Amino acid sequence: MTMNQANPVLPAPPPVPSQKGTSRMTWIREDSFLEKLWRNPKARYSLGILLVVIAVGIAGPWLAPHDPTQPFYEDLLTGPSAEHMLGTDSIGRDVLSRLLHGARVTLMVAVMAVSITFITGTFIGVTSGFVGGIVDQVLMRIMDILLAIPNIIMAMAIVAILGPSLTNAMIAVGIAGIPKYARLTRGATLSVKSSGYVEASRAVGTSHARILLFQIMPNIMSPLLVYTTLQIGIAILDTAALSFIGLGAQPPTPEWGTMLSEGKEYIHDAWWLATFPGISITIVVFTVNILGDALRDIFDPKSA
Repeated sequence: MTMNQANPVLPAPPPVPSQKGTSRMTWIREDSFLEKLWRNPKARYSLGILLVVIAVGIAGPWLAPHDPTQPFYEDLLTGPSAEHMLGTDSIGRDVLSRLLHGARVTLMVAVMAVSITFITGTFIGVTSGFVGGIVDQVLMRIMDILLAIPNIIMAMAIVAILGPSLTNAMIAVGIAGIPKYARLTRGATLSVKSSGYVEASRAVGTSHARILLFQIMPNIMSPLLVYTTLQIGIAILDTAALSFIGLGAQPPTPEWGTMLSEGKEYIHDAWWLATFPGISITIVVFTVNILGDALRDIFDPKSA
């Protein structure tokens, strides 16, 4: 027997991957949130459209060909033309310029209203679910009473008290969305609160504040993010509805709901006045709804 036969050469073990180059940042991993977002066609296209709308809202004052409040008295209720691509309104203002300026106003009001809903609703829901007891009972009974009132009716009542203005409409829409958000947050908090790792943390003496900040809050963000995305569309519709009935933005502020209200009187003679703001609202609301649906699929693949 030769030496090679007695001592066969064994294949080298596979190399152990180095841990030095491994990053803990989730956004660069193959299974990261951004990677899943990009692989989802609904999320990719809807997010692209939404980014375009946001860019138009930011750059609206520079993209608009005319001052949105400047009247052209020689061009009253003229249809789309080379001078006014989307026509003019009843006092000669350029519809395209008002639409571009209105994108910023509408998006800003929606974001601010949703921020009010998110901050207040999350605080109430987390407090109710985490503390429990009489605090939970009192807060949820108040939310149940408010849930019995339709959002738009509650928003109208709040604006009627505060006075018609764009700022008050934003506050009213934000407050009207709190009950549903608080309910959702409470349910997510109760689900995470009863999980094994939270019970284990309690057993080893982890403080309530640490459990709340580092275990409960991060694990309830997924459903909250999905609902927040959907809430943006609801806020846009509610704000436009308040402006449509004269309780939101006041003339001459260029806001899509106000433009719809102004155009309804000329729907047969000047179709472009209500058509283009209506299409804009539809596109934005449809886009954020599709994005919310895509985020739900990413966070909960079983629901797809």
